[in-house]
Amino acid sequence: MMGMAEWRIALFIYDGAWASSVLSSLDFFQSVNLRAKRELFHCDIVTPTPEAAKLYSGREQLGDAHIRQDCSYDLIMLSHYWGDFERAIQQYPDVPGWLARQYHGGAIIAGINSGIFWAAEAGLLQGRQATTYWRHRLELQHRYPETQWQENQALTQDAGIYSSNGQNSSVDLSIHLVEKFCGAEMAAGLARDITFDNRRNYNLTLFNIAGLRQHLDDGIHKAQDWLDQHYPEKIELHVLADLIGMSKRTFIRRFQKATGEKPSRYLQRLRVEAAKHRLVNSEESIKTIGLNVGYRDIPYFSQVFKSMTELTPLQYRKRLRPRNTSPKNSSAGD
Repeated sequence: MMGMAEWRIALFIYDGAWASSVLSSLDFFQSVNLRAKRELFHCDIVTPTPEAAKLYSGREQLGDAHIRQDCSYDLIMLSHYWGDFERAIQQYPDVPGWLARQYHGGAIIAGINSGIFWAAEAGLLQGRQATTYWRHRLELQHRYPETQWQENQALTQDAGIYSSNGQNSSVDLSIHLVEKFCGAEMAAGLARDITFDNRRNYNLTLFNIAGLRQHLDDGIHKAQDWLDQHYPEKIELHVLADLIGMSKRTFIRRFQKATGEKPSRYLQRLRVEAAKHRLVNSEESIKTIGLNVGYRDIPYFSQVFKSMTELTPLQYRKRLRPRNTSPKNSSAGD
């Protein structure tokens, strides 16, 4: 492949790191390069020092680069860690500062499972949402109480910092990052190549609209939490406003100020994101999907869906669904 890579990726490993949590991404990004027929991604294995890292597996791994070198990255993936967090921090005191400089220089940070602790230690998660491997959640909650740890979220994104809570979700995170850099069609092609079963027991609805939660209005956060759980139901805004102790008028004003969107539009986004997941990962007809995400009028569902995606539900399914699947009755409601 000729020419300079468009994006530089750091796969960060260190003593005790579960290397497979980030090194598998080498193959993902190389698959994208081969599909594009050029080097979109250049990946470096990055270590804290010039010395080899002794991994969780007991093997040693030399890096392509180390943090003492003057390298800038577009994306840094922090490997899962199984060990004493305090020991790692004392062993590598330069890592938090390096990570903060990279982030403030424009890098996206992706903490794989417990690896997100480096972002917290760097002060990048104060007042922000994150998730982590379930065995380490309580410890990290105690260590970093200023972070909003999401117990039931497999994936989170807040202000350019991503996190995952398990091996399956870390694969989903890698695919999502490919989508962010290269678009939905490239990500869907990669998913077809590498996943035998992408029907997770969760969906990415909340993950994909995480940017609308980057505000400090606790009352509106509470309303969003309620909507995230009840979006398929018939919702009357005055009832929701009562639940959080506001008048309807005040609620709408504060919601729009906090999120940039009216509550009704936010609800539509929730429903469309849920529908997008079902269209790709289920055998349900479009009519059934519309009903299950809260629409009784299926033509209106298609209209709203197209207004947000520029595709009808059927077009979206055909474009992003693996080619060897053909859901029954998929044309209903298109």
